[in-house]
Order: sequence, then C-alpha cells, then structure tokens
Amino acid sequence: MGCETCSGGSCSVDGKGKGLPPGMLEQYKLNSNRSDGYLVWIEVERSGESARVSDVSKEILSKVRSMNNGSRVWGVIFGHSELKPLYKEIHSYGVETLYEVHDRNLTEFHPEEYAVALAQIIVRTEPATVLMGATPRGRELAPRVAAKLDAGLTADCTELSVEDRVLSMTRPAFGGNVLATIQCTSFPQMATVRPGTFPIAEPAEGANGTVIYWQTGGCWLKDIVSSERVRREEEDISRARILVSLGAGVSKDSIPVAESVARKLGGMVSCSRKLVEKGWFPPSRQVGQSGRSVAPDVYLAFGISGSVQHLAGISAAKRIISVNRDPEARIGEVADEIIVGDADAVLRELDKIL
Repeated sequence: MGCETCSGGSCSVDGKGKGLPPGMLEQYKLNSNRSDGYLVWIEVERSGESARVSDVSKEILSKVRSMNNGSRVWGVIFGHSELKPLYKEIHSYGVETLYEVHDRNLTEFHPEEYAVALAQIIVRTEPATVLMGATPRGRELAPRVAAKLDAGLTADCTELSVEDRVLSMTRPAFGGNVLATIQCTSFPQMATVRPGTFPIAEPAEGANGTVIYWQTGGCWLKDIVSSERVRREEEDISRARILVSLGAGVSKDSIPVAESVARKLGGMVSCSRKLVEKGWFPPSRQVGQSGRSVAPDVYLAFGISGSVQHLAGISAAKRIISVNRDPEARIGEVADEIIVGDADAVLRELDKIL
C-alpha cells in the first residue's frame, strides 16, 4: 500500500527502506563494517502537559556511559514542544546527538510510525548497538524495528558488556533457571533492558549536544478511539527506595511483621522465588532473574540464601543488609552488612525498635 504524503520523502512504506533521503542506504538491512556507537530510544512518560525521561532510559544511558570507550551516542525521542525542557538532561547522560521525531501526533504511542522512524534514523547513523527499555511499549516496538532492519534482538536483558563493538547480552532463560549470554552475528545488535537492572548515574554537569528534528510522513498513524490507563492492584517494587525482602528462612507469621517494618520505613515488602512458589506472595513481589530487578537505596534481606538468579536481581541495590542463620550464605558475598542470627527474631525486634 502506498502513501502519497511520503513519496520522495523520508518515509519507508514497503519495509525495505525505499524512498529514503539521498545518502542513506538503499536497504534497511545494515550490517556495515562502519557500524559503531550506541543508539538509545528514550521513552518519555507524560502527565498532562509535562513530560519526563523514564527511569529505564536513564538506566540504559548510564550503562552505556560505563561501557563506552569513545564511541558516539545517539538518542531518539518522539513528541513536540513539550520535549524541549528535556534536552539538557538527556545530554547530561551522555547523548551527543539527539534526534527528535517532531510531530504533535506522536505524543501518543504509535508503534508502527515509531518503528519506521527509528529504522530510518538507525540507517542514517549506523550504530553498532541499539537499546531500549523492556517496558510494555519497548517490548512492542523493538521487534518491529528489528524486523525492518533484519537485525538480531535479545529481549529482557539483565546484563550488558561490550568488547571491540561486540555486545554480550545476558538474559534469564528456562524460567530463570539458566542465564544465557547471547551475541549477535551482524549489526546492528539490538537489546531491550529490564527496568531496574542498572543504577542511574549522576548526570554530567555542563554537558551539551546537538538536537536534530526528524519528520515522518505519518503513513502509519492510526486514530486512537479511546485510551485508558490500567490501574495496577499494587505498586511496583522496582520503584521502592527501601525493600524488606523475605526468603525461605522466615516463617509465614513474619509476613505481617515485615509489612509493618516496611510501612514504618516507607518501603515495600518483596520476596525470593521460593515464597512465590509456596503461594505466600504474588509473582509481582518476586526479586530475581525470573522476577523483578530492583535498585533500592536499602535492601534488607531476611532469610535469603542468595542464589545466582536472586543476586542478579539486586546487583543495582545501593546497600544490602543480610540477616541469615548461615554465616556462609552466598548473599554475604555482596552484602554491605551481615547479621548472623534468626531472621524471624531480628525482624520482630526491628519492628519493636521502629
């Protein structure tokens, strides 16, 4: 199906890169020896007229900054004039060149139109790596872009590392029982990153960069008949600054005590996989590779031994305090403070003190 508004312009209507501006590749399929650098789709969260950069986008940019060895960093953002106040912040996280896909219609999420524009910009910039958050929108957008580029995609990553442009992407597999490390055989290498996986770095003061406005033809815009935000039954533990986390070393009677402690500290209660399997908590409260990755200021672990999968889920925690009867428990390898003792008793005493 053709699109008159895009003929001769920058819009691809056949999924193969036809109609790209002069100087761009004839095909979307990239895999160029020149590919280098990182391109990040920067997800925006909106509330009324205001907009903010999502935490997961900051996490990804922070990780890119730690991995980067002088390569270029591009960002792509969708919207209109409401985005201008975000430029300085985005540059402070290491984005040198920011592409703003400039269209009032794109303040609403249109996966088809977003995918076309992202594919065009990727062809223009030729990055070695393309990253975005494994949010509901990111999980819908990333496969569309990868299909257009004929690129490999690793979803829901919990670790990234790079050596000589080659990206190693680690993600849970087989229900979290296995950690698979994957490499793509061609460029661009694409990955979505699980929210809460990486810490957010301090923004660099005085950073600046370039902003390029990018226009689309609107070929793939659809009329949004209605939009309704689904209310979650409970808050997301990945956003909690303090987590009181319970493992197999606590009794079920300690759950209300933990909830009391968390409430007094202004935090939330989370758990290990074993307590979800027992039916004590819903999966949304599980921390680890097959649960949620978290990055609280304080992680209080009661009766958690510390499996590899669980430790991977708390790698971004700023401070970890472990309470466990076993002085050799694996969680002690990453804990900042260790209390050797009965987790139930310590939890009750902490509740009394608070």
